[in-house]
Amino acid sequence: MTNTCLIEDFINKLKNSQKCFTYEFSTPSSFSLESFYDFSDSLLQQLDAFVCTDSPLAKLKHSATLASLKLQNTFKIPSITTMSMRDRNTLSLQSELIGMNSLDLRLVLALTGDPLRLGNQTQAKGVFEGNSNLLLKIIKQLNQAKDINNQNISGKCKRIYPFSVLNAYPNKKETSYKKMKEKIQNGAEAIFTQPIYDLQIAKELISWNKEINQECKTQSVLVLGFFPITSYKTALFLHNKLPGVYVPQDWLDALEKAHNNEAAIGLAKSKNFFEKLRCFYQKIHFMSANKPKLIENILC
Repeated sequence: MTNTCLIEDFINKLKNSQKCFTYEFSTPSSFSLESFYDFSDSLLQQLDAFVCTDSPLAKLKHSATLASLKLQNTFKIPSITTMSMRDRNTLSLQSELIGMNSLDLRLVLALTGDPLRLGNQTQAKGVFEGNSNLLLKIIKQLNQAKDINNQNISGKCKRIYPFSVLNAYPNKKETSYKKMKEKIQNGAEAIFTQPIYDLQIAKELISWNKEINQECKTQSVLVLGFFPITSYKTALFLHNKLPGVYVPQDWLDALEKAHNNEAAIGLAKSKNFFEKLRCFYQKIHFMSANKPKLIENILC
């Protein structure tokens, strides 16, 4: 199957199938990726796409674009390339997207990007020419073979499919609803959320997505984030340090009391929550900090 067919088949499944699973490949700070390919055949058969991160928390990592290309060509599974507005101006973004198009990297997750003060490259200067909505607008223009200034671009553009992100736990629901709507109106084919651990919040986000699609006559898809928690330290980090993530108090209490049994208790709670979630929704984005065996334990 050609890469072109891989992309279109993925979009068809994302839009029309009840189940669609993606997996986050957290690009490492390494010249080599192969040692991070710890994927079993049974897990690969469950996955519909990879998502390659773009230097999250502003820490130096392998190129998301080149990692996406390598994963897609190696495993014949579509790769979604995360692109941060933090590090590129509109000239660079357009140039990279045009080049990616010729290589059939046409799935793009648009991010504004974490501030550089959080990372390990504090000498760098952020660009932030715009937020992720500007990238969505750039992609809309490129899909019409035009640049951001409405000038024609020669050759045939194969359709680029843009996605966006949303916090899983909205502090101000009205603001989060407006953000989801704006991103969908700007062309986001799917909205990926941060990790989610509350079924009621999941149901509310799903209802928002349906309501906005009906109002705007769109077909954007909601993809719920899921990160198995196997330690109290991880639970605290997600709850306190990752914006838009809420870990329920009973999870925190159980893991704090678990001591040497954290991994087993955390995995059991994570698996139990996932089974409840998949009973009513099966478009899930899995994250595991490059520990795919964790996801295999949840799925297989």
